[in-house]
Order: sequence, then structure tokens, then C-alpha cells
Amino acid sequence: MKKKFSYLVIISLGMVVLSACGTNDEQEGASTEATQSESVVSESTVSESIASESTASQAEESVTEEVSLQEKYNKVYTDGLAQYDAGKYDEAAGTIGLLLQNDLSEYNEIKTKAVSLEEKITLAQAEEAKADEATAVIEKSTYKTERTSDLASSEFTEATGKDIKTVPDDEISTWISDKEAAVEETLKETTKATPEEEMTEVLNQVVAISGISAEDNQFYATKTDEQTYTVEIRHSHEVDGVGISNMVGMFKYDLTTKELKKMDPLTGEYSVFNGTDF
Repeated sequence: MKKKFSYLVIISLGMVVLSACGTNDEQEGASTEATQSESVVSESTVSESIASESTASQAEESVTEEVSLQEKYNKVYTDGLAQYDAGKYDEAAGTIGLLLQNDLSEYNEIKTKAVSLEEKITLAQAEEAKADEATAVIEKSTYKTERTSDLASSEFTEATGKDIKTVPDDEISTWISDKEAAVEETLKETTKATPEEEMTEVLNQVVAISGISAEDNQFYATKTDEQTYTVEIRHSHEVDGVGISNMVGMFKYDLTTKELKKMDPLTGEYSVFNGTDF
């Protein structure tokens, strides 16, 4: 457009030589007005183009983010379903419970499937609990968290050769006291922190990294080695008068790297975990 416009100006100037001064003034005025007009049009076109590109970019980012979020929600639902199919009802309940904590108002299909699966899991858990003879003992126990913990159960059996779900409370109390004394002795040799201080710091870190509430869940933690804590998190609720303990997650926390890993209940493998926000 500019080259064409310059060519027209040259012709006008050639005509000035044959014209009066008054005509020259008129041509110059017309030329200036045309130049200003072209400048305004050009600037307006550029602005509209930039605005259009910006809007398109934002729309594309929004769609990408929504698709990504939907994929993540679907992945969590699929994991919960796989755990349910494998008969790991506590783990499945914990997985679906975390999914339903998110705002799924824009993902009705996922929400409907998750709610339906949660109902199936709860019924399966209740049936299992009713059939378990240890349920009555657990309900009356002071150590419900320890009795329902997979981690505590494994440690207790290894130390005593007994089932933590069926032994009297005093045996669990003795075991816990001996365990705490051993941990305290180890800490004296490696750090100035007390067992309670170190445990509190670990649990605070686990809550901060995972985003899992400390108020609504039960935490069972044990020191696996000098730099690693294993933390089991469960969520308890009641179904038809029977206490149910959902597995929210089994984690490992490294005191040195400050890294948190979560176990895949189907494979038993741990991978780095950065939180429950999707």
C-alpha cells in the first residue's frame, strides 16, 4: 500500500509545476490527510490482529488445561476402579475419596461414575467388616489406628509373632513403649531432636507436600532407617454401625532429600508424589 501511495504523491507533485499555488495547497492538504488516514487504519488493523491472536491463544490454553484436567481425573478414577476390581477396597475407597474432594461440577460423567463406584466400595467394605471376627475387638480397642494399619500389623507380627487385630490392648501398649524406647535411643546417637519432635516435623512435611488434611485422617508413622519414615494415612467412617478404615495412602519420606513418595497399592512400587491437587 505504501509503495502505491508514494507513486501517487510523485504524480501530484508533477502536476504542481503546471498548476497554481492554490492548487498546490489543496494537494498537500489532501496528501497529509490521506497519510494520517492510512496510519490510523494501519494501527487499528495491527491492534485488532494482536487482540485476536491473544484471545485465540488464551482460548487454546484454556481448552488444553481443561483436557489435561479431565485426563487426570479419569486417571484417578481408573486407578480406583482397578483397586476395587483387585479386591483392595480400602485403597480404592481412599483413591475415589480424594477424587471426589475436587470440584467435578464440569465433569458430570466422571463424578457420576465416581459416586457410583464409591457406593459399591462402601458396601464391599461393610460386608468384609461384618464377616471379620476381629471387628468387635477393634471397635472396643484403644488402639484402633494401630489395629487397622497394615504397617503396624506387619511390624507387630514381626516383633511378636501375633496378630495385632486380636491381641489384648496391653500387649499393643507394651509393644509401642518398647518401640518408642528403641527409637529414642537411636535418635540420641544421631540427632539432638527428640523422637516426638522429629516425628512431628515429618508429619508436618507429609501434610504440607501431600495436601492431605491432618484433621480428618489418621496417621501411623514408623522410622524405617536413619533417614526414612514410612507413613500410612487412613480415613475412618461408619457404615451400618460398622467402622470402616479407608487407605488414603502409604508414603515414604526422606529426611535428607525432603522427598515424599507414594506406594502404588497394585504394584507395591513407590514413586515421587507432589500432592493431591489435579
